[in-house]
Formats: sequence, C-alpha cells, structure tokens
Amino acid sequence: MGFEGHRVDTVYRLITENMEQIYADLPGLRYRGADEKIVTVTFGEYAQDIRRCVGYITQKLGDPRRKKVCLLGQNSYPYAVAILGLLAADCIQIPLNQYKRWEELSYELDLVEPDLILWDGASYPWRDQLLARWGGKLLPLEECTQAPPAQLHEAEDPRALSMIMFTSGTTGRSKGVMLNQWSIMITGRDSICSWEVAVERAKEMGCKDETFQLNHFSTLPLFHIAAYANLLHWPLYGAATNLGDARSFYQDLADMPSESMAVVPAIAEMLRRDILRNRRDKIGPLWILMCSSAAFSRETLLDLSHHGILIIQNYGMTETGSGGLVNEAQDEKHIAAAGHTIPCMEYKLEDGELCMKGECLMLGYYRNPEATAEAVDAEGWLHTGDLARVDEDGYYTITGRKKNLIILDSGENVSPEELEGLLAGCEAIRECVVKAKGKKIGADICCEPGRQEEVRAYITQFNRTLPLYKRITAVDFSEGPLPRNATGKLLRT
Repeated sequence: MGFEGHRVDTVYRLITENMEQIYADLPGLRYRGADEKIVTVTFGEYAQDIRRCVGYITQKLGDPRRKKVCLLGQNSYPYAVAILGLLAADCIQIPLNQYKRWEELSYELDLVEPDLILWDGASYPWRDQLLARWGGKLLPLEECTQAPPAQLHEAEDPRALSMIMFTSGTTGRSKGVMLNQWSIMITGRDSICSWEVAVERAKEMGCKDETFQLNHFSTLPLFHIAAYANLLHWPLYGAATNLGDARSFYQDLADMPSESMAVVPAIAEMLRRDILRNRRDKIGPLWILMCSSAAFSRETLLDLSHHGILIIQNYGMTETGSGGLVNEAQDEKHIAAAGHTIPCMEYKLEDGELCMKGECLMLGYYRNPEATAEAVDAEGWLHTGDLARVDEDGYYTITGRKKNLIILDSGENVSPEELEGLLAGCEAIRECVVKAKGKKIGADICCEPGRQEEVRAYITQFNRTLPLYKRITAVDFSEGPLPRNATGKLLRT
C-alpha cells in the first residue's frame, strides 16, 4: 500500500478511488466465518458488496436518499458493509446499541421513526417486543449483500445529516448526536501526524514502502464512534480491518495477526501484563495501540512504550465525530496527555473547561434543541464538559469532568477523577468511584474482602498528603463490579 496513503474527504471517493482502484487487490477486511475459519475480503470485493448493499436498500426503499435506517446487531461483515453502503446511498443511518434495555432501545427507535431496521436476528431479550412493534420494517443484515451492484453517486451534500449516534450518559435519556460523513472523513484526513509517526517507526523496523501493510484489530462495537470512524479511516491508507470479538480476544488476534489495535484502559493493562511477563508472543506482530475512551495510567503507557509499542492517544467525542486531540508523544512528560490540536478544529479553555468548534462538530442533538443549546453556545463552541489544562508545549491534559465536580460547603471544588487516579495506585482496588456522600468525600470501591484493610491503610496514607477538604473519609466496599452504563462507563449516581 505504500507509506503515503490516499486521503479523500467523501465516502464516494473512498469507495471508488481507494477501494476500487488504488487498493483493490489488498486485504480490506477479515472476519471469522460461520465455519470458524477466517475469511479475507479484498478492498475490491468489499466495494462490490457495498454496491450490492446500495442496490438492496434501493429495492426496499425506492429512492433511499434521506431515508432513516437503523442498524442493530453484533459486529459482522454485513454490518460493516451496511455502514458504508448506507452512507453511499445517502441515507441517514442510526447504529444502535443492542445491549440496552428495551425501555432505552424503544425510546430511541420511537424518536427516530426509522423507515427500515437492519438487524442480525439474534435472540436478544427484547426480540419479541421488537418484532411486535417494528416487525414490518425489520430486514436481515445478511441479505444486504445479495442484490445486484448499484451505480454510486457523490452525495448531494456531504455536510448534510447522514448519521445519528446515541450517547449514553450516566444520567437521563440518551441523546441522538447528528453527524455528517464530512465530519468523520475530515478527522481521518487530519490524522496525518499520527500516520507520519507510525511510518517513521515502520521505517526504523525495516519496512519497505512497497511492502508496508497494516492490519487493524477491532473489537469495539461498531455503534461506538471510535470503531465506526476507524472503519472509514483505515481504507484511506489501504490498511485492513480485522473484526475480532472481545470474548475470543486472544484466539482472534492469533488467527488475524494485527499491527494496530484500538484499546480501552482495561485492554491496555492486560497487554502490559502480557509483555512484562514475557508473553509478547500472545499478541503477535502488534506494535501500535490507539488509546481512547478514557484516561490511561501513565505507568502503563510508559511500560508499553519502553517495550516497543507505539502509543497514539486520541481524545474525541461522539459530538466531534471522534475528532479532537491527538498525542503521538512517547516521552514521560507528555505520554499521558490527551494530546495536541488538529487543523480542522479550534480550541479554548473557558473557566477551565475545554471548548472546541470546527468542521468535525455535530449538527446538534436530534429533536432536542434545548440540549443542543446547552452544549453548543451561540458562537458555535462545543462545551465538552471536560476540565483541562494546556502546557507550554501545547499538550492538553484532561483533569476531570465539570459536572462531576464535588462542591463543598466551604466553596472548595474537588475533582473526583483526581482522587480516583490516586486510588488507582493501590493494587488491591479493582475499580472505584469517588463521589459526595452527604457532606463527606466518599468512595465506592470494588476489592476482595480480605484486602479491605489494605485499601483502608492506603487511603489513610495518601490522605495525609492532601488538604483536609480533599480527603476521602467515607468508604463503601463491594465484592462485585460497580454499576456501569450501556457503554461500560462507571455510574456516579
């Protein structure tokens, strides 16, 4: 594929130039088939199936433009094809989280009023309710590649609404983030700094331009903005996507050797343990970790970097089409920062809160002008809700969530994330949440019953290093995992 890549800014050009011409004969996507064998699809074959999906949607909807189509199912090859096919058909697609309770899922379906729902037909707990309420609009995902290929056309307006992605907050109803294909594609174009760093590392490893090939291992659900964006970004560089499953993580990684992977903190920590215990062979040729979704331990990142792993941090939100800040630094000072700016966005700190605006920004929340006005001010600045600081080198570090701040009677503000970072230094703690408990700073902590005194001693020790108002004085223990929302984030309520 070469070192340069071919960066385009619309899905039509991605398919017709990158997939059908420049990289047509290269592996585009791999997945485990029904017979458990790995299937490899070239970019050219991938593009033909995308055309078939456009033909299928056209058969079902007539003129598919501006029609709303929900996607509901596990990660699969038909799901990936449908994402690109619906974009190419100029539909408005809505990838939904199949792990949600029926009350949440039905709220989202009723809100968007889909013209069609493509689903995988699995035996979900809410299957009967879905069939009863939406049976007339349900179609099997696997059928989307079975129609004759269609002609493709450039979208009438690449900046018009083309997807609605629901966020899952820790409180209240989910919100439908309205995005366009331009906002996703532009972040891929502006990731050139990260790509250049990866290319330089590849050259140091002895890779030649004519043989350089990356394979990206993907286990995050495709309704998640990071996985969704990666599906559109890697074809810019001719890199294959290997669709894995978190439940068979090591087997899939062994059967689909990959140089790159997007990780959350728990996976990064697991890989760190493998490497430090001389089990590097378990991860094969993996040498790039794309870190996103939450803050990572500096020690974990440094250990991985010192053992030859290239760390690339990505700070973004669904509301920014995954774009935001990027960090390719490997040095101790900067490696744990959220990152530096990218060309398509503007940035400022307002009362400590990170604000952004630019080409990546959402069009608003679907049918929710009040929430849109609360998030985006009159001048177009998105208020991220994240507190941050920026250093003299231009690197931003996230210090906490504005809404999570604990405001004491004394007027002092306490960031729970800061204290959670300190608690993370205790090996006995599996997970924790810091919150106000009455007029005290408290913590809910998951650990083994026999190690509770060890945790108490650890808290007593680090409390001595803190001002009185910041000290944790109320602790509740749990043997089981702490409550999380639909996307796996710990709940604070």
